[in-house]
Formats: sequence, structure tokens, C-alpha cells
Amino acid sequence: MKYKFETIKKDYGDFSSGRVLYNAAHTTAFPVRLASEIIQRAFHILRKNGANGPYKIYDPCCGGGYLLATIGFLFHNLISELIATDYNVEVLEIAKKNLSLLSEDGLDKRMKEIKGYIEAYGKDSHMQALESAARLKTLIGDVNINIHCEQRDITDMSDFPIKEVNIIITDIPYGINVEWNSSSDNPIQNLFENSYKALDKNHSLMVVVADKKSKLKHELFRRVEYFKIGKRQVALFEPIYNYNRS
Repeated sequence: MKYKFETIKKDYGDFSSGRVLYNAAHTTAFPVRLASEIIQRAFHILRKNGANGPYKIYDPCCGGGYLLATIGFLFHNLISELIATDYNVEVLEIAKKNLSLLSEDGLDKRMKEIKGYIEAYGKDSHMQALESAARLKTLIGDVNINIHCEQRDITDMSDFPIKEVNIIITDIPYGINVEWNSSSDNPIQNLFENSYKALDKNHSLMVVVADKKSKLKHELFRRVEYFKIGKRQVALFEPIYNYNRS
């Protein structure tokens, strides 16, 4: 895969999981450069279709919220709302803490916490974390992003309350650390069905990141972009709103 937007490699050490952003056990930290590349591709497609933002973004398999928090820091001025859901209540608590860092108050509380570690332990790593927090603070805009976190199983086909989303982006469960915890026989298809319900009816996009074995397709969506990188596949879909299922 050739990068279209993040063409220059940068130092993303400030985003290291456990430094300023909180680490959630048994979850993975999504590569920052790849996250930036993917979301910029999504922005580009939406702009071509007349949707210039700010955007409402939803991750239905958010884990510790690392992916959404990263996007929030990098593109704060392009986002109106971030929605995070996950079936796991414990990791959702970490997601709430990570997404709280996208506000000045949230970062100030985190910096106070890090200063307490410095006073107690005096480690260089804590000093570096404080410096990272200060740099991340420069990325926060004047207007806070609306943050919404709740427990939800995206494969549950009952009434779906989330609506009018511009971008759904999610790194679906796979591999050793994270697996689907669902009674569904086909959780990926349920993911597509519920995502279709959540998307804005005018201009919207769904981005799914998965391992290369997962089958990413659904009759309600047309794939508009696709690439592979490392062990991952990334697919960008537009919903087909005039689709007749009869």
C-alpha cells in the first residue's frame, strides 16, 4: 500500500499507549500513521461528495478508545462528535478516560496525575510523558468535541439508537488479543446491518479494518476503496440508500 496523505514518516511517540493515552489490557494500539492515512482518505471521499464537515464519527468496536482518541487529536477541528461503543464494560471505561483527553480539562487532569508520578517516583519516563501531554495539548482546539461512550454489542439486532453518523471507522476483533464476544453466527454481517442504520442518509462512509481472512462485503454497501498493509486489510464503503431488499 502506498500512502497518499501521510507520505512522510513522523515521530508519533507522544501517542504511545500508556504514556499519556491510557492502556487497556488485552486491546491493541492502532498504528498512528495508518489511522491518520485512513481517516484522511475518508475525509477526501466525503469532501468530493459535498460533505465538508465537521464530522460525526463512530467506532462500534472501540476497545480502549485509542483509535478514536488518536483521530481526535490529529483532526480535532474536523470533528463535531465522537461516539464509542463496545460490549466490554471494562475496556469502555478506559475509552472514556482516553476520549476525555481531547478536552483541555481532561488533559489538565492527566498532567496532574503524571506530575504526581514524577513526585512519587522521579522516573524519566514520567517526565517524558508530561512533555508529551504538553505537546498533545497544542492539538486541542478551542471548541470541545462532543464525546459519547456507552456499552453496546454491535451484533445485537434490536433497535439501534445511534443515528446520523458521517463516518464509521472500526478495527474489528481478530487475532490473539481480541475476539468477537457475540452469540451471532455472522457478527460481521450484523456489524454492516447496524452500521447501515447508524449512518447519515446523505453523505457518509464506513471504514472497516480487519485481518486478511475476514470477508468484508454486504449488499447494503458498495466498496469504494480497498488496500492491504501488513497483516491488515482496509475497506472503505458507501451505503446504498436506494437499495431495494424485496
